[in-house]
Amino acid sequence: MEGINIWSGSDIGIGAGLTNCTELAFRKNKIKNYYPVIFKNVTFADAESAYQKHKNGELQQDIETMTEIIVCKLQQHPRFIEGITQRGGIEWLKRCRHIVGVRNSRWEGYGLESNFILCLIFAYQLCSE
Repeated sequence: MEGINIWSGSDIGIGAGLTNCTELAFRKNKIKNYYPVIFKNVTFADAESAYQKHKNGELQQDIETMTEIIVCKLQQHPRFIEGITQRGGIEWLKRCRHIVGVRNSRWEGYGLESNFILCLIFAYQLCSE
C-alpha cells in the first residue's frame, strides 16, 4: 500500500490519527475521536502535549522520549497498531512521510529520513513484539 503524509491535516483518517497533534487534527475535522495519552501517570490531551512537556532539546533524548510517548499512544489506542498492520506494518511506515510545513524541522521528512517516522517505526516494533 502506498505511503501517506502523517500530519494533522491529512484527509486520510489514520494519517491524522497517527500524528502527535491529534487535538489539532480533531479541530480541523480530520478525525472524529480524541486520543488522550497517559504518560508517566499523567493524562495529556494528545501525544504532542506529552512531548512538549517532556522534551529537553537534545535530539537523541527527544527521539527516545517521543518513542516512549508513541508507545503509550499505540498501547492505549490499539486501533492504530491494527491500522498500521493492515497497511503493511513497518514497510508501509517506511513509505510514509511527515511533512507539516515547519521550516528546518528536525522531525519532518520522507520515510526513514524523518525522525518522527523513525519514532513511529520504533514504537510500532515495540508494540508488535
